[in-house]
Amino acid sequence: MNVATWKLFDRLAPDYDEVVPFFAEFGAEIVATLDPPAGCRFLDLGAGRGALTGPALARGCSVTSIDASPAMCDRLAKAYPEAAVSVMNAQALEFPSGSFDFVASAFVIHLLDEPAAGVAEAYRVLAPGGRFGFTGGSDRPSTSPRPEQPAGPTLGSRLDGLFAEYTVHLPPGGSIGNPVDAADLLEEAGFVDLRGEYASVAIEFPDNETLWRWAMTHGYRAFIEDLPDAYRREFHQRVLELPDDDRILRRVTGIWSGRKP
Repeated sequence: MNVATWKLFDRLAPDYDEVVPFFAEFGAEIVATLDPPAGCRFLDLGAGRGALTGPALARGCSVTSIDASPAMCDRLAKAYPEAAVSVMNAQALEFPSGSFDFVASAFVIHLLDEPAAGVAEAYRVLAPGGRFGFTGGSDRPSTSPRPEQPAGPTLGSRLDGLFAEYTVHLPPGGSIGNPVDAADLLEEAGFVDLRGEYASVAIEFPDNETLWRWAMTHGYRAFIEDLPDAYRREFHQRVLELPDDDRILRRVTGIWSGRKP
């Protein structure tokens, strides 16, 4: 993760996941889907405020959590004193090979400068038989069915449409993150027994002002701040004017995992 990206999350740390528990709820679903066993040595890669750390601890895992943002790690360590928390680069982990039984990462690998390096590091620090799972799509069919979503215009589809519309106004290299093919990355690193699964959440927003405040407390903020001033103001107004017939933001994420032979 480059300096600009972790510094963004350093700024966001005090408010991250505070407006609504979006990532906390997603994290609980992701950990339930990956199903790490109690007692396993679990590494939360890019832990943020602990969306995976909390549920993993609740399952009885021995949790180590790393993040590139010092401010995130400070809050994480205070919230979860049972976890071993360190500021660390996911692309150059400071752990001996074979240190963990399970590695998981939520909404992080696509933010790395070199996603393949992050996946390779996860492979290295896993013990043989250990599993790594992370959020990301793939061109391959998943091994479990995708959750059904409502037909017709929804809060999520309208918000996505706005982001797609304003993408053309970003400067070259604007915003953060790029799509990754999770299955390809896992195979290239040497993982076998690949699984493609899903987690979903449905978060209710009382009004569009809350939706806007939420958008400004996580990675969406990079997109919004990179818009030229006039378009940023226009984008803000368009979010506030979204129809109020659907107040529930429904999101689905793919979770691909693989086992180290």
